[in-house]
Amino acid sequence: MKRLGKIRSFAVISIYLCALACWVGSAHASNSSSVQRVTSKIAHNSSEFRALRKVGIGLSAAGAQGVVGSTIELNFTSEVSLATHFGLGDSYQSFGLSLKRIIAGRSFAPYISGGFARWYTVREGGPINNSTPGFLADRFLTEKQKAEGKFSRTMIYPALGIQYLQLDGSWAGMSFFAEVLMLLDIDDFHSAATGGMGMMYYF
Repeated sequence: MKRLGKIRSFAVISIYLCALACWVGSAHASNSSSVQRVTSKIAHNSSEFRALRKVGIGLSAAGAQGVVGSTIELNFTSEVSLATHFGLGDSYQSFGLSLKRIIAGRSFAPYISGGFARWYTVREGGPINNSTPGFLADRFLTEKQKAEGKFSRTMIYPALGIQYLQLDGSWAGMSFFAEVLMLLDIDDFHSAATGGMGMMYYF
């Protein structure tokens, strides 16, 4: 029940952040005094988009965050950004950092990234017979960790993805992405390929 409550709380927060991002976008479009500010942030390609919009918040499913996650991204340049991630999984939590390099495009921008993620439990939850994702129990956890129901694993990863950017219009600033990545456990060098997807809103 505690696990379910934790996931439910995260889902409520995620829906709230998503609604907030959508509300901000629609408010900018409907308020006549804000039209000029929105117009000033209209971009013609991904490089201009990231040069004009420096901060992004987003939600993700699967990938390096576990099952669900949230992201805060800072665009240092039109091509390079740093992101911090927080996530939840089946009886565990996660956090991490990643560095992303955008390959210039228009609305669709390919990218490469690399980072680290730490997946960990905060209390013993009983033996772990299976996990979500499945490779956590199958490849990364030791027999002792599965028996105790408590673990902490640190992984590094490269990733390759593509991101759609809404350059103009009332939804300007919205973005959707999908990526594939290879997680590598730094303790025993076990690896697993996985993927993730999500949405972002850039201010």
